[in-house]
Amino acid sequence: MKKDFNDCLGLIQNEKIRNLVTKALAAAPVEFWKDPSSASGKHHPPENQVEGGIVIHSRKAVFVALELFVWFNIKDQLSRDKVVAACILHDIAKYGVPWRKWVDKRHGPIAADWLKRFIPYCESSGENRQIFPDEDLNDVVELVRNHMGRWNRPVPTPALAIGKEVSKKDILSLIVQIADFWSSQKWCPFVADKFGEK
Repeated sequence: MKKDFNDCLGLIQNEKIRNLVTKALAAAPVEFWKDPSSASGKHHPPENQVEGGIVIHSRKAVFVALELFVWFNIKDQLSRDKVVAACILHDIAKYGVPWRKWVDKRHGPIAADWLKRFIPYCESSGENRQIFPDEDLNDVVELVRNHMGRWNRPVPTPALAIGKEVSKKDILSLIVQIADFWSSQKWCPFVADKFGEK
């Protein structure tokens, strides 16, 4: 199984989003590339429990997300770029910062805060000069922050809130959450290298 993201990076057409992912992967702890996706072995299918299991799981999440784009009829490339980036990066701090022996239950927010250091800032013009983050890159960071779905604290999945108007961002967040969940299930093993081949 592939234990890199070269083909997944090729799916991201937006240069600034691809650069964010590339910089984050270059700075990722060595354990991200080596550790299994579940420290206890109780979660995730067997192919995620080997050396490089986090990468295998994250690659699988990308390919599940690609199928969910079809299901939700999302053809907007920028939205696809954001989701692919978030699926690649969602577990980049799975064992915390610094890296520990066990999965950190808050690894979504931890990863989001860690990723912010790779977002370039630009100054606004005018009398009230302020610094604003890039909105598209911030969207990727927020998708990573909220990838845990119903286990997110304090806000679970906005797209599933009854009576709430669902935004496009809510749907993108739901796609990342479902892709992460499905690709971690023992009942749903597949080889990401072959997934999607016709």
